[in-house]
Amino acid sequence: MGKMGVMNGRRRNYLLRVKNVCDIVEKHYEPGTYEKSYYKVWMRYVYPVYPMCYRTMLNYINTVVPGTLKKEHAVQLSLF
Repeated sequence: MGKMGVMNGRRRNYLLRVKNVCDIVEKHYEPGTYEKSYYKVWMRYVYPVYPMCYRTMLNYINTVVPGTLKKEHAVQLSLF
């Protein structure tokens, strides 16, 4: 097996998942409000879509996603 690049295979899928979770948190989190705290956002919005523990979500929030992934993911191709 050769060495995989940063954007290939599992690493790319992991970074896409991190970006999706961060987008969900950014959309629903509001500082200073318990009903919109990280824990409540995890329980209501993240866990049903991505079953992970709360600590994993916090690790995702602190993960740096490369800018090339953000640009690449923003382009949606048409199937037809």
